[in-house]
Amino acid sequence: MKKLLSAAALAAGIWLLYIGHERQQSLAGRADSTLSSLGQRIDGAGHTPTHVMYYAAGAVFVVAGAFGLGFVRR
Repeated sequence: MKKLLSAAALAAGIWLLYIGHERQQSLAGRADSTLSSLGQRIDGAGHTPTHVMYYAAGAVFVVAGAFGLGFVRR
């Protein structure tokens, strides 16, 4: 069961990384990046684009899946 969940986490992480890349390259992703940097200049608070959240979540799932499957040893 652990191997199955780890494989699912690895697959979900790869899928999220792919979705993040596609979002970054799309018109909506470029607009999101532009508006985030504009908002940061206006109020000084951090504004994270959506594709960065996809990258972060995907990286967490890939690392968790890799540890669970034994690709990475402690």
